[in-house]
Amino acid sequence: MAVRNIEQIKLQNLLVFKTILDDHSISGAAELLGLTQSTVSKQLKLLREYFGDELFVRTANGMVATSKALTLAPQIATLITDFEALHGEGVFNPEKIERNFVVSTTDEIQHFLLPGLTKRIETESPNSRIIFRTLVRDFAAKQLESGSVDLVVTLNWHVPEHLKQKRLFTDDFVCIHRVDHPLATPELTLENYLSARHMMVSPLGTAAGPVDEVLDSYGHTRFVSLACPYFMQVAEALMDSDLLLTLQRRACEELIKTHPLTISELPISMNPVNYFMFWHKRYDRDSTNCWLRDIICKILSK
Repeated sequence: MAVRNIEQIKLQNLLVFKTILDDHSISGAAELLGLTQSTVSKQLKLLREYFGDELFVRTANGMVATSKALTLAPQIATLITDFEALHGEGVFNPEKIERNFVVSTTDEIQHFLLPGLTKRIETESPNSRIIFRTLVRDFAAKQLESGSVDLVVTLNWHVPEHLKQKRLFTDDFVCIHRVDHPLATPELTLENYLSARHMMVSPLGTAAGPVDEVLDSYGHTRFVSLACPYFMQVAEALMDSDLLLTLQRRACEELIKTHPLTISELPISMNPVNYFMFWHKRYDRDSTNCWLRDIICKILSK
């Protein structure tokens, strides 16, 4: 029987085990952990050698845990939790941190965050990096759990119980279009609004959103002829067309600062939307995560 050396196993190996167990995929685990697929495969090989078991076998439904892996799973989860609960850092000093800060959000939030966040990180934690990731359909819930994403900033979301949240700011909807738009009258009427061709920003690739839900409740529909995923793409399309864009006021006010666009108030009543910051309960008291949350909260709450 081979002698097993406990020093062979590191925390990241255990995280690889847990993530494959949860995601049933080596490639998926690699993406969630921010590692290459080759690295995850090598770490799985090490775990297999250490425990003397295949741990995960490939099936039509992905990587399925063996009975040995299922027996180990609760113990490994406890080890990960216990390790993360250790407080060996003493007085928190961001200047000594050297890591990636990963934030998943939309590009208009990136636009608001970049100047202030870049300055704070460069000044207070110069050996760290900021990495922005675009939102995915589960709003990075799995990545928050694995720790490969630190924070998510997005609109109202039915947040899972294992995530924490904080409201950052409230915004309302307005309509933005080119200055010389044929519908650019002192008061945009509902009839004109419904007769126009519309554009929408859709990070998740849908062609309907909160505006359409409100219109539908009144028995109205609009025609969305263009949907794009990014806020930064809209200005050129609006300047060169008769499209209307219904978007959050804060973003529209940024656009009109640098482009020949103007804002009209909506002819329908819509509830304001709330922007939230989300993080995993495992990192609720983590000093680094708390520090990053405080920075983002102060920038976006202005």
